[in-house]
Amino acid sequence: MKFFNIILFFILNFYAYPSISSNNFNLVPIEISDNVFVIIGDNENISIENGGAISNTGFIIGDNYILVIDAGPSYIYASNVIDIIKSFSDLPIQYLVVTHHHADHSFGISRYLEIDVEIIIAPAELKRYLKYGHRSLKQIKALIGEDWLLDTKINSFEYKVKEYPISLNLGNRNISIELFEKGHSDGDLIIKDKNSNILFVGDLIFNGRAPTVPHANINNWKNYIDIISKRDWNYLIPGHGNIIKNKNELLPTKNWITFIDKTAKEASIKGVSALEIFNEGLPDFIKKYKLAKETWYRDLPILIDKYEFD
Repeated sequence: MKFFNIILFFILNFYAYPSISSNNFNLVPIEISDNVFVIIGDNENISIENGGAISNTGFIIGDNYILVIDAGPSYIYASNVIDIIKSFSDLPIQYLVVTHHHADHSFGISRYLEIDVEIIIAPAELKRYLKYGHRSLKQIKALIGEDWLLDTKINSFEYKVKEYPISLNLGNRNISIELFEKGHSDGDLIIKDKNSNILFVGDLIFNGRAPTVPHANINNWKNYIDIISKRDWNYLIPGHGNIIKNKNELLPTKNWITFIDKTAKEASIKGVSALEIFNEGLPDFIKKYKLAKETWYRDLPILIDKYEFD
């Protein structure tokens, strides 16, 4: 098998991302290792151009079952992914692992419920999905329109309480799932395919863009990055951005969250507002990050408020 053999499921005519009239995401699955695939999202903010497909989705095919990693941003997106999977295998999709509740990772759940998939999600993140999902769905519809979100619903579903770590066998394919509590989210799941030594870490790592921190415990998050860095893996799949081989590529996420956390804590202690910091311009340290300005302006006030009321 060729390294990173790119399977072109759709013929791309003009653009890598969809036209709103087609409701078609033109997704490109990349085979990282035998029967381990990733679909790389648009490494941008959610927009009408990308239909919310900004995060990475994975799927792993065993001899008996298939496991999917993250449901994506909508019913339509999830339908596209399921069609792609069916082009590779007739085996049943047995498991959907949702790394955390954020909309770009979870709002395709409603499609998977139609095919009787067992959904694995941290209890705290299921609670957030059900509590805040309807509001988030309305906000995203207002941002990018309803066409991309047709049939997307926030569904309750039968949930089996799990004890972590979880071990699954897809048929000569062993999977482990670990829970990292209160990191990027209240319950981040990381998935390892032991056969290929490939690790999927969700939004604990962002590659090539500024990481977002609205629900984060940054001290824990930094520790989790250190743990991941010390682990043995051949390839790491971040929640956003390209496949990672070199462990040094984990540092930008840690450096950003360390910097924004330190800035917010100092501001809360000194009584400095986010606006005063913004008036000084974008710090040189973060200018190299993609989406730095938007992420800095959105997340810094959230952290300052958090520390002022802690």
